[in-house]
Amino acid sequence: MKSKSKKLIAILLSITIIIIGGGAYFYLRHYRTPAKETVKLSEFTDAADISLTAHRGLSALAPENTIPAIELAGQNGYKYAEFDIHLTEDGVWILNHEEHLIRMTGKLGYIKDYTYFELAEYNINNGANHENYPNLKMPSLDDALDTCLKYNIIPMIEIKDYTDSGIKSLVNSITEHGFEDSCYVISFKYDAIEAVEKANPNIDILYLIEKLDEEHLSRCLDNPHRGVSFKADPKANTAEKINKLKEKRIELFTWTVDEKDAIDYYYPLGVKNFVTNRILP
Repeated sequence: MKSKSKKLIAILLSITIIIIGGGAYFYLRHYRTPAKETVKLSEFTDAADISLTAHRGLSALAPENTIPAIELAGQNGYKYAEFDIHLTEDGVWILNHEEHLIRMTGKLGYIKDYTYFELAEYNINNGANHENYPNLKMPSLDDALDTCLKYNIIPMIEIKDYTDSGIKSLVNSITEHGFEDSCYVISFKYDAIEAVEKANPNIDILYLIEKLDEEHLSRCLDNPHRGVSFKADPKANTAEKINKLKEKRIELFTWTVDEKDAIDYYYPLGVKNFVTNRILP
C-alpha cells in the first residue's frame, strides 16, 4: 500500500474515532433524567400489607443516589431506601449507580481513580429536579446511613464493586450506625454477598437477579436464608418460579415497579415488597 494511502486511512480512522468518542461524550454529558410523575399506591391497589422501596432514593423527585432523594423517601413514608455504592481510590464508599462520573456530573473518569475529597469538587448536574439542588455532591455511605437514621428508613445497600478491605469498612459502617439487624446488603455479584455474609452473618442479604434461569433459581433454592430481589418481568420470572421460591419461604422483593400491572401480577403470588421510582406509599 502506498504511503499516501496509509496516511489517508490513518487520518480517516482518527477522525472516525474522534467523531464517535465525541458523540458518546455529548450524549452522556447532555443526557438528562427528568422528574417522573408520582402516583399513590392507593390508586393502584387497596392492599394494606405492601412495602415500598424508594429506588435510588425517591429518584422521581430528586437526583438519584443523593441525600435529598433519601430525605424525600423518608418524608414520604417509604419503609426502605435503596442506593448504590462504589469505592473511591482512598477506600471511601460513595453513592453512584455507574462506575463512571459522566452521567451525573458531566466529568470524565471513574470513581475508583479519584479520592473522596477530589470527588467533592464535582457537582451533580443531572437527575430529577437537579436545578433545585445547587452544589449537590455525591454523598458517602456514612452520609446516607446518617440520613436513614434521621428519617427512620431502612437502608438497602447495593454493592457495585468491592475489595476485601471495602467489605470490612462497609460492615463496620453498618454496625456503627446500628443497622446490623435492620438493613439489607444487595448485589448482582454473588461473591460480594458471600463476602458480606462471611464478615457478618447477621446482616440480611438480597441476591439481585434479572432473570430466574435454571442456574440462578437453583442457587436461590439452595440457600433459602438469603432473600431474592428479582426483576419484574413476568415472561422471565414467571409465577411457577416465584412459587418455588415461596415454597422455600424465601423473602422476595421485585424491581423496578412503576406501573399497576406488575403489582397485579406479583402480589397475588405473595410478593409484597416492591422497589419503585415513582409509586408513593
